[in-house]
Amino acid sequence: MRFTINIATRTHIDLKMVNRACYVVLALLLAILIWNISRFSWGIGELRRLQADNTSYETQLNSRPSGVSEKDFTRLLADITFYNGIIGRKSYDWLGMLEQLEVVTPEGIALTALVPDTKSGEIKIDGHARSFAQVRSYIEKLEDSKAYTSILLLSHSNIVVGEKGKGVQFSISCKAALQ
Repeated sequence: MRFTINIATRTHIDLKMVNRACYVVLALLLAILIWNISRFSWGIGELRRLQADNTSYETQLNSRPSGVSEKDFTRLLADITFYNGIIGRKSYDWLGMLEQLEVVTPEGIALTALVPDTKSGEIKIDGHARSFAQVRSYIEKLEDSKAYTSILLLSHSNIVVGEKGKGVQFSISCKAALQ
Protein backbone atom coordinates (compact mmCIF):
# COMPACT_ATOMS: atom_id res chain seq x y z
CA MET A 1 0.00 0.00 0.00
CA ARG A 2 1.26 3.39 -0.93
CA PHE A 3 0.44 6.54 1.04
CA THR A 4 0.88 9.96 -0.51
CA ILE A 5 0.92 13.06 1.53
CA ASN A 6 0.14 16.36 -0.11
CA ILE A 7 2.08 19.00 1.83
CA ALA A 8 1.06 21.82 -0.48
CA THR A 9 -2.49 21.95 0.83
CA ARG A 10 -1.46 22.42 4.43
CA THR A 11 -0.71 25.96 5.66
CA HIS A 12 2.65 26.16 7.44
CA ILE A 13 2.71 29.93 8.05
CA ASP A 14 0.50 31.58 10.60
CA LEU A 15 -0.97 34.38 8.46
CA LYS A 16 -2.57 36.09 11.45
CA MET A 17 0.86 36.46 13.09
CA VAL A 18 2.42 37.76 9.85
CA ASN A 19 -0.39 40.30 9.43
CA ARG A 20 0.03 41.52 13.02
CA ALA A 21 3.78 41.94 12.51
CA CYS A 22 3.17 43.86 9.28
CA TYR A 23 0.68 46.16 11.03
CA VAL A 24 3.15 46.83 13.85
CA VAL A 25 5.96 47.61 11.40
CA LEU A 26 3.63 49.82 9.36
CA ALA A 27 2.54 51.73 12.48
CA LEU A 28 6.17 52.17 13.53
CA LEU A 29 7.15 53.47 10.08
CA LEU A 30 4.17 55.84 10.10
CA ALA A 31 5.22 57.21 13.50
CA ILE A 32 8.79 57.74 12.24
CA LEU A 33 7.44 59.47 9.11
CA ILE A 34 5.31 61.84 11.18
CA TRP A 35 8.28 62.63 13.45
CA ASN A 36 10.56 63.31 10.41
CA ILE A 37 7.95 65.58 8.81
CA SER A 38 7.58 67.57 12.02
CA ARG A 39 11.38 67.92 12.38
CA PHE A 40 11.66 69.00 8.74
CA SER A 41 8.94 71.63 9.06
CA TRP A 42 10.50 72.90 12.30
CA GLY A 43 13.89 73.13 10.51
CA ILE A 44 12.37 75.07 7.60
CA GLY A 45 10.74 77.51 10.04
CA GLU A 46 14.01 77.95 11.91
CA LEU A 47 15.87 78.52 8.64
CA ARG A 48 13.40 81.24 7.60
CA ARG A 49 13.73 82.91 11.00
CA LEU A 50 17.54 82.85 10.79
CA GLN A 51 17.48 84.26 7.25
CA ALA A 52 15.25 87.13 8.40
CA ASP A 53 17.58 87.80 11.36
CA ASN A 54 20.61 87.69 9.05
CA THR A 55 19.03 90.17 6.66
CA SER A 56 18.21 92.57 9.48
CA TYR A 57 21.74 92.32 10.90
CA GLU A 58 23.29 92.94 7.48
CA THR A 59 21.18 96.05 6.96
CA GLN A 60 22.23 97.31 10.40
CA LEU A 61 25.92 96.67 9.64
CA ASN A 62 25.83 98.22 6.17
CA SER A 63 24.07 101.39 7.24
CA ARG A 64 25.93 104.35 8.62
CA PRO A 65 25.54 104.69 12.40
CA SER A 66 23.98 107.86 13.72
CA GLY A 67 26.44 110.53 14.74
CA VAL A 68 29.07 109.47 12.16
CA SER A 69 29.62 111.63 9.10
CA GLU A 70 29.50 110.12 5.61
CA LYS A 71 33.16 111.00 5.06
CA ASP A 72 34.26 109.19 8.24
CA PHE A 73 32.09 106.20 7.38
CA THR A 74 33.56 105.80 3.86
CA ARG A 75 37.09 106.18 5.29
CA LEU A 76 36.31 103.48 7.85
CA LEU A 77 35.01 101.15 5.12
CA ALA A 78 38.18 101.79 3.07
CA ASP A 79 40.32 100.95 6.11
CA ILE A 80 38.35 97.75 6.69
CA THR A 81 38.82 96.73 3.06
CA PHE A 82 42.55 97.46 3.29
CA TYR A 83 43.02 95.40 6.45
CA ASN A 84 40.91 92.56 5.10
CA GLY A 85 43.25 92.48 2.09
CA ILE A 86 46.26 92.21 4.41
CA ILE A 87 44.59 89.40 6.34
CA GLY A 88 43.79 87.62 3.08
CA ARG A 89 47.41 87.83 1.93
CA LYS A 90 48.67 86.57 5.29
CA SER A 91 46.24 83.67 5.33
CA TYR A 92 48.19 81.86 2.60
CA ASP A 93 51.07 79.70 3.83
CA TRP A 94 53.93 81.35 1.93
CA LEU A 95 56.62 79.60 3.99
CA GLY A 96 55.09 76.23 3.17
CA MET A 97 55.01 77.15 -0.52
CA LEU A 98 58.67 78.22 -0.42
CA GLU A 99 59.64 75.05 1.44
CA GLN A 100 57.84 72.93 -1.17
CA LEU A 101 59.60 74.90 -3.92
CA GLU A 102 62.94 74.23 -2.25
CA VAL A 103 62.19 70.51 -2.08
CA VAL A 104 61.47 70.23 -5.82
CA THR A 105 64.34 72.47 -6.98
CA PRO A 106 67.22 70.21 -8.10
CA GLU A 107 70.95 70.88 -7.82
CA GLY A 108 72.22 73.27 -10.50
CA ILE A 109 69.07 75.45 -10.62
CA ALA A 110 69.32 78.98 -9.23
CA LEU A 111 66.03 80.81 -8.77
CA THR A 112 66.36 84.56 -9.33
CA ALA A 113 62.78 85.79 -8.91
CA LEU A 114 59.40 84.63 -7.59
CA VAL A 115 56.41 86.75 -8.54
CA PRO A 116 53.19 85.51 -6.90
CA ASP A 117 49.74 86.65 -8.00
CA THR A 118 47.54 86.30 -4.92
CA LYS A 119 44.26 86.64 -6.82
CA SER A 120 44.81 83.83 -9.31
CA GLY A 121 47.25 81.76 -7.22
CA GLU A 122 49.75 81.83 -10.09
CA ILE A 123 53.50 82.05 -9.49
CA LYS A 124 56.08 83.19 -12.04
CA ILE A 125 59.49 81.65 -11.41
CA ASP A 126 62.64 83.08 -13.04
CA GLY A 127 65.98 81.35 -12.76
CA HIS A 128 69.27 80.16 -14.23
CA ALA A 129 70.51 76.66 -14.99
CA ARG A 130 73.68 75.15 -16.41
CA SER A 131 71.86 73.39 -19.24
CA PHE A 132 68.42 73.03 -20.72
CA ALA A 133 68.36 69.41 -19.50
CA GLN A 134 68.36 70.71 -15.93
CA VAL A 135 65.47 73.05 -16.77
CA ARG A 136 63.54 70.09 -18.20
CA SER A 137 64.33 68.07 -15.07
CA TYR A 138 63.09 70.96 -12.92
CA ILE A 139 59.83 71.19 -14.85
CA GLU A 140 59.34 67.42 -14.51
CA LYS A 141 59.88 67.64 -10.75
CA LEU A 142 57.37 70.49 -10.51
CA GLU A 143 54.85 68.41 -12.47
CA ASP A 144 55.43 65.38 -10.23
CA SER A 145 54.89 67.52 -7.14
CA LYS A 146 51.35 67.77 -5.86
CA ALA A 147 51.98 71.32 -4.69
CA TYR A 148 52.05 72.90 -8.17
CA THR A 149 49.75 72.60 -11.17
CA SER A 150 49.46 74.16 -14.64
CA ILE A 151 53.23 74.32 -15.11
CA LEU A 152 54.21 76.22 -18.27
CA LEU A 153 57.65 77.15 -19.58
CA LEU A 154 57.21 80.79 -20.60
CA SER A 155 60.69 81.47 -22.02
CA HIS A 156 64.25 80.24 -22.06
CA SER A 157 67.44 81.62 -23.56
CA ASN A 158 71.15 80.82 -23.57
CA ILE A 159 73.36 83.16 -21.55
CA VAL A 160 77.10 83.55 -21.11
CA VAL A 161 78.41 83.14 -17.56
CA GLY A 162 82.00 84.28 -17.04
CA GLU A 163 84.58 83.86 -19.81
CA LYS A 164 83.95 80.25 -20.83
CA GLY A 165 80.76 79.31 -19.04
CA LYS A 166 77.34 78.97 -20.59
CA GLY A 167 73.94 78.68 -19.02
CA VAL A 168 70.23 78.93 -19.59
CA GLN A 169 67.94 81.63 -18.30
CA PHE A 170 64.31 80.48 -17.94
CA SER A 171 60.91 81.65 -16.85
CA ILE A 172 58.17 79.27 -15.64
CA SER A 173 54.55 79.92 -14.71
CA CYS A 174 52.66 77.58 -12.37
CA LYS A 175 49.76 77.58 -9.96
CA ALA A 176 50.22 76.75 -6.31
CA ALA A 177 47.74 74.15 -5.16
CA LEU A 178 46.18 75.54 -1.98
CA GLN A 179 46.47 73.07 0.85
